[in-house]
Order: sequence, then C-alpha cells, then structure tokens
Amino acid sequence: MKTLVIGGAGYVGSTLSRMLWEHGHRVTVLDNMLFGGESLIPLQGKERFRIVRGDMRDEELLDRVLPGHDAVCLLAAIVGEPACNRDPGNAVSTNLGGALKVLSAARKAGVNRLLFASTCSNYGAVDSDDFVGEDAELQPLSTYSETKVKAEEAILEAASADFCPTVLRLSTAFGVSGRMRFDLLVSDFTAAAVRDGKIVIFGEQFWRPFVHVEDIALAFRLAAEAEPGVVSAGVFNVGANENNTRKIHLGEMVQKQVQGTELEFVKRETDPRSYRVDFSRIEKELGFKAKWSIERGIEEVHRSLTSGIWPDPASDRYKN
Repeated sequence: MKTLVIGGAGYVGSTLSRMLWEHGHRVTVLDNMLFGGESLIPLQGKERFRIVRGDMRDEELLDRVLPGHDAVCLLAAIVGEPACNRDPGNAVSTNLGGALKVLSAARKAGVNRLLFASTCSNYGAVDSDDFVGEDAELQPLSTYSETKVKAEEAILEAASADFCPTVLRLSTAFGVSGRMRFDLLVSDFTAAAVRDGKIVIFGEQFWRPFVHVEDIALAFRLAAEAEPGVVSAGVFNVGANENNTRKIHLGEMVQKQVQGTELEFVKRETDPRSYRVDFSRIEKELGFKAKWSIERGIEEVHRSLTSGIWPDPASDRYKN
C-alpha cells in the first residue's frame, strides 16, 4: 500500500509514518515543517520513504504529490483551542480550507481512501458522567472543533463506491514522540511535577479521554488496511474506556509517579470540554485495543525527562 501522511512530521504524524513504514507501506510525508523535520531522521534515506516539504493548501503541489497513492492520512492542522485562537483566520484556512482541498485533490487523483484526524472535543460539554459514542450530538464550542466538525461533514458526504473516507476522533494524546509536545495534559502535568514539584489543576472535576500516540498510529493503520465496507463513511472514537479520567485523578497519577509533588486546585464551575467517551465501536469493528495506560505513559515521560533528553521542555519548540 502506498500511503501519503499529510502532517507526517508532527507529534502524531511522525509516529504514524514510522509505524506504516515498519508494516510495509510505501510512505510519503507531506509537511510544511513548521516545527522542523528531525522527527523523521530515522526514516530518512530508507527505501519506501520520501519527504515532500510544502503546504496542503497548495493545490498545484497536491496535484503533483497525490497521484499513485492508495490512501491519504490527513493529520495536518492548527491543533488545539489556544493555537487556533491566536489566529482564527489561519486556523479556518488550514483546518477546513486545507482539508477541503485535500479532499478534492484526492478524488481527482483517484485515491481510494482518506483517513481524517478529528477530535473528541467535538462532543463539547456533556452534562452527565455518561459515556458518549460516535452518534452523539456534536457541540463544537471553539474554532478548533468547529473547523473539525465542518471538515468531517464534507469528507463523509463524499463517500462513494470508489472512495472510502473515514473519520477518526482522537482523544487527548500523550506519550513520547519524535516531535515532542509538553502542552498536552499528561506531559504538561508530568513536566510541572519534575520542574516545580507542583501541578496546578484548573477544574479538577472535569473529564478527559486520553490516548497514546502509538495507539493513535495503530488505529490509523488498522483503518487504512480494513476492508472498505467496514470503514467507508465510518466515524471512530480513538482511545480506551479505561483511559477516561478526571483531571484530579490524572494529577494523582503523576503525584504517585513523581514523589513529593503538590497538587494545587483552581476552581472552575464550568468547562466547555468535559466528556467521557465510549470506544467500543473501534474495538468491535476494527479489532483495536489500546496498549498504553495513562500510568504507563506518565512513567515513560517521567523517565525521559529525568534522563535529560529535553534540556528545556518549557521551550516553545515543544508547544503548538
């Protein structure tokens, strides 16, 4: 299978690119290299791998790169509410406009599959502690989730006998990656514990679902290799039911790993992102089972921090 990973040098994309290559795919990475391409050094020069530097909004570039690929994994985006809020116009142009251009170019080039990275934050605030599944009402409450919902709709509507689009709604990612991020909760809490001996938690009672970058890559690989009838126009939450947790419990997990850590709570009565997600569909239909627990991910990040791999994890280099 020949697979194009758009955003393949990023936090999730670099892990996915490596996994696909290890499983025999011919992998092309298209990335604007906003955060550099060091994450792909282990693949550089390998057979069945190439890198194209560029912007997915460049229609002429897409027309050159897409032909001949069997599948496209679209991960490139301005990710997260803070990053989108800094420049909403660019976020809309990238997350929605770019996705629509990739969709159009993929169909034009005769690509059979498009796998789109969306987000569980599309569910917004859920009033109860009930689990929400893929058929739940979407409540996009930020520029980030609004662009993702609109892109989802267009991509799913394009399904046909010869075009297989799939949406993967990702939990909050964690874990060590070639392009590391320390602005996501698990790594953020762990780094704060190591650096300051204290974690400040805003709205400790709110729920979040979490998933390791390796498990995200696994979900994409399974979807890319599944029979079209299983995944065409399908939506799958990516994560594990046991990796839903309240922010207070996440802090306690880090506290257990990093002895002596103090937890400080800042009360928040409302949070637009409090949701407990059900992941039974992806397990049942794709055979996906997350391999990483939150505790194991905290241990991995903690071990990497104390070994000095990142001399300055607070650097903007490791944030979106």
